[in-house]
Amino acid sequence: MGKTLYSVLVFPKAENDLKETKIHFEEVLKTSPTPLFENFLKQIDLLEENPFIFPLLRDPYLNQLGYRMIPVNNFLLFYTVKGKEVQIHRFLYGRRNYQLLFKS
Repeated sequence: MGKTLYSVLVFPKAENDLKETKIHFEEVLKTSPTPLFENFLKQIDLLEENPFIFPLLRDPYLNQLGYRMIPVNNFLLFYTVKGKEVQIHRFLYGRRNYQLLFKS
């Protein structure tokens, strides 16, 4: 009997975050984002098998909405679980004030 897999949906804001990160790495940092994105994909694989491995966020507002967070290098991947679907909402640089981004 195999493990139950969750489907993963990347929301448009997260897709945009990933595109902006790629552009920043290539045009500003003059380096490849490939290692970062490989780690991102490893975390997606982990979420397909066990999306509850990371706890709900402590922030009361985001906790109430069911947000969880995974550190990926210097970035943070924010997601929720709805039924058998993992929903990736944002992929943000770790030093950003993410609470303000979610509340605006």
